[in-house]
Amino acid sequence: LRDMRHENINLFLGLFFDSGIFGLVTEHCTRGSLEDLLSNEDVRLDWMFKSSLLMDLIRGMKYLHNRDIIHGRLKSRNCVVDGRFVLKVTDYGFNEILNAQTIDTEEEKPENLLWTAPELLRSSSLRRKGTFSGDIYSFSIIVQEVISRSAPFCMLDMPPKEIVSKVKEPPPLCRPVVSVDEAPLDVIQIMKQAWSEDPEKRPTFEEIFKQFKSITKGKKTNIIDSMLRMLEQYSSNLEDLIRERTEELEIERQKTDNLQ
Repeated sequence: LRDMRHENINLFLGLFFDSGIFGLVTEHCTRGSLEDLLSNEDVRLDWMFKSSLLMDLIRGMKYLHNRDIIHGRLKSRNCVVDGRFVLKVTDYGFNEILNAQTIDTEEEKPENLLWTAPELLRSSSLRRKGTFSGDIYSFSIIVQEVISRSAPFCMLDMPPKEIVSKVKEPPPLCRPVVSVDEAPLDVIQIMKQAWSEDPEKRPTFEEIFKQFKSITKGKKTNIIDSMLRMLEQYSSNLEDLIRERTEELEIERQKTDNLQ
């Protein structure tokens, strides 16, 4: 794990297990997780920006799978974003470490299983190991989060326990609902292929990479433009805030003057 080097892989520095506390040591990414970024309403994300984040995720996962590493726990909170808005996959190899050290993990909460493939929900032993096709399914749920900028399955308005139960035991098939207005149709089709009920029908990250590259071809400059626009928005928001605070301060000063 320490030999993994890729722009879209978060650097694994080591681990410790002391006094019953087990922890991974990884590189710190200043903007937090992808989940944090999506829920931060101050950050405006246009489609070019979203596609850039997804492409980073695809590249990182392709790198891991090409080296026979199953993630097994992929979700938006296991994708971190650095100061340059580059997405990096983290917590890879975590399941292997737990299994090798025979560390028992507590029964997972339903809200942590929303990214888990149906076949893994039906088998706890398979879930502990993870599968390549299971990672593809997890990716598809992250795509839904990025496209709709909302929590997994949130449009179904059901508690996580009920959603997990429905995903685990079809029919009917239970999947998120995404509007065709929110992203290019080709991207929505990739997402739907990736959450196929049959693991064999899900594409590989190599195939997803090729498809996604053809969709976003020649748009790299637009991503930079959208980042610059976002930074401009940040600075104008800051200027408004300073102006507002200055006016408040002036009003308070006048009140003080009147009292004298």
